[in-house]
Amino acid sequence: MEIVDNTFSVSNYEDFLNKNLDLEDIKKGFKEAKVAYYEGRIALWRKLKESLESSGTIARSITSENGVLAKGCEITSLVLGEALEYFCRSFYNFYAQDKLIEYRYPTWSGVTNYYSSFFCIHSLLRLQGRCITAIWRPMGKKFYIFPYSFLDHEYVICTNGVRGKTAHDAAWWLYYEIYDGFEYPDNLNFESIFKRKYVGTVEEEIDFRNQINYEPYQGYDEIRDPNLIPSIIEKYESKKFTRNEIELLSRLTTDPDYRYYARSVLRLIFCYTLITELASENNELVSLIGNQKADLSSFLRQAKPRNDENMLCRRLQKLMGLETSSVNTG
Repeated sequence: MEIVDNTFSVSNYEDFLNKNLDLEDIKKGFKEAKVAYYEGRIALWRKLKESLESSGTIARSITSENGVLAKGCEITSLVLGEALEYFCRSFYNFYAQDKLIEYRYPTWSGVTNYYSSFFCIHSLLRLQGRCITAIWRPMGKKFYIFPYSFLDHEYVICTNGVRGKTAHDAAWWLYYEIYDGFEYPDNLNFESIFKRKYVGTVEEEIDFRNQINYEPYQGYDEIRDPNLIPSIIEKYESKKFTRNEIELLSRLTTDPDYRYYARSVLRLIFCYTLITELASENNELVSLIGNQKADLSSFLRQAKPRNDENMLCRRLQKLMGLETSSVNTG
């Protein structure tokens, strides 16, 4: 990794700030990416900090007017590793929220489901070669890293799009900004979770999480009136998934009772779909996915998700090729 220019003017990169990569460029850019950083649990921010400090670059010199141009195949590998990390976190939170519903904690299920989506959009952003991160930790200043020339492994580090925003606001805003222009013609049903026209506002999922978790008298109805629990649970569990899960989930992304659950798991499926697309060009990634499936299956054997054939927690295992080894038969 090298720092090419530590006073890189916004006039040089403003046209690339929110320009999405198409699928073929993503596959080409990640083709030679190495998985060692993921296996070694090495974060992008740590490597960037080392290179920036070696070049004499300090945090306050990186702004929305002057960024840093960095280059290196390892940046691409680090970004891919973090995409996989956040995908696994999303997967974990999806099964956690379903377990909370099962045990009659619907409000906390809604909050946990939010984090399934939140981690997934971080994974999806990294699958576009970009991320939001704090480089000089524990300092709170956030930086936006994005491709200047993805196929040449050139990246800009700046504060555009993140300055003045919370970590959550910046991530959701950037996710819709980037993916609104993305095309995945193999299955148009996925558009319901990344095109702006399918949501009221890009902040609505943050607002939902904030309302039920922080606002007085919002959420936690199961404590005030436990008799409501059966009807709350029914709204979640009445959805049956026997086939065409992606199509059904796409329709449910506007359902008043199920939309945020549908969006979170559909994003998870979409993220997995893109990762497997990348693996078609990257042999190291093929091997890693195989190992990761084994780990996820092992996790599910311990977590014991529900085994109803029609429930989404079971159908997701089938979609991801985890079903045989992970289904709870006890």
